[in-house]
Amino acid sequence: MHRHGWWQALLVLACVLLIALLSGGQGSFLQILLVVPAYLIGRRWASMQPVLLGFGLGVVGQLVIWFLGEPADYLSQWFTSVLSDFVFLLLPWWLGRTLQQRETRRRQEAAVIADLARARERTRIAEDMHDLIGHDLALIAVHSGALEVLPGASEEQRQAAADIRSRAVSATDRLHECLGILRAEDPVDRRAPVGLDLESAVSAARDAGVSVDVEVTGEVPSEVAAPAVERIVQEALTNAMKHASGAPVTIRVSADRETVEVSVDNPRPKTAPASTGQPREPAPANPGSGMGLIAAEERVRLLGGTFSAGPHRGGFRVRASLPLAAGTGASPERSATATDARLDPEARDRLRLVRDRQRIDVRRAALVPGVCALVLVGVFVVLQYLTFASVGLTSEGFARVHLGDSVHSAEKVLPGSGLEEEGIPTTIDVPTAPAGSSCRFYLARESVIDFGNDVYRICFSDGAVVAADRLSQKE
Repeated sequence: MHRHGWWQALLVLACVLLIALLSGGQGSFLQILLVVPAYLIGRRWASMQPVLLGFGLGVVGQLVIWFLGEPADYLSQWFTSVLSDFVFLLLPWWLGRTLQQRETRRRQEAAVIADLARARERTRIAEDMHDLIGHDLALIAVHSGALEVLPGASEEQRQAAADIRSRAVSATDRLHECLGILRAEDPVDRRAPVGLDLESAVSAARDAGVSVDVEVTGEVPSEVAAPAVERIVQEALTNAMKHASGAPVTIRVSADRETVEVSVDNPRPKTAPASTGQPREPAPANPGSGMGLIAAEERVRLLGGTFSAGPHRGGFRVRASLPLAAGTGASPERSATATDARLDPEARDRLRLVRDRQRIDVRRAALVPGVCALVLVGVFVVLQYLTFASVGLTSEGFARVHLGDSVHSAEKVLPGSGLEEEGIPTTIDVPTAPAGSSCRFYLARESVIDFGNDVYRICFSDGAVVAADRLSQKE
């Protein structure tokens, strides 16, 4: 048990014993005040052990209290106390416990979704690093490739340029490997949306000697679509410079009220002559990992659009269609939601584990009032049967008792024991008994499931029945 569990168990024990001490007197209405601490115990305590221990000891303590205080009627008094425990303690505790478990589940689900958001942000950082560093490395490779075929360059200069290009390609490969194990604690801020800006990517490609033709039709919204279009164009240009060095690139962006269409085309590259007059093959293409185009495709997918990249008319084409209508997609900068978590396999498994544990905890908490209710029903049935068998008299049995019958004859019909006159409810008026007689009292019950409070009185004098009455409650 937790180190604070002992005083918690003592508090529960005190609440249970107060139920018994407040029963049967003018302070009975004070039992309702115990609802508040019972609810708070369930609301704030994570462990059930102190509650079960304190409640179990309290129920036993109630039995001892009633046995010492009301030995003639301790079972029925104890049953009444346990019933009060159920109403004023267990039910409020279970309500508080259920609310606590719901909050715990929400916190755990929020933690899973937050982890998913952080993981997605790390992926975006990796993609951005690929975009920026990979693009620059591709430019280095293109420039060094151009130096290899520079007219008038010596063989040493060409070799040095080839080494630079080779190292740039190797660095790109290492970058792909390193990005796979990227870990970041704090996401970086994205640039503020300033509209579609293709100038930087196009200028870098043109500086590398690539012929780029750009045509933009319509206005591309900067909030969501512009970053995606920039990503697509940048990745397509990088891909073209790596795999089709020297080939012209055509960029078309067309926007209307509903969609933005993007296409980037480049033909198959041609060989370039060297200064010696011999044909020279273009710089070897870096096979790469394809992560750049995959990242662009993922961003388009998050926006609810379509993406394709592959051979087209002897060259290569990258195409994307982005919807602009409200509700057709979500920004890639959005926060993760519960729906995202359900779509992510790992997050979905974690959410399922959280919910399974919560269901188990709810069932365990519900067992306490449930078992108590079953015990109360069982005890009630047993007490009702014992009461009927020991002090219950049916109307048929009462009709067989006649004035003047002997005590021996009457006892054959009457139950083996009877009620004390002090135990008769105060709502029943007991008339004065015949002079010199002694009376016995029995509950007027027709069956075990009869819960009436009427009482039969049989009075004897000089060994014979002198009075036989049915006493009913006051109107």
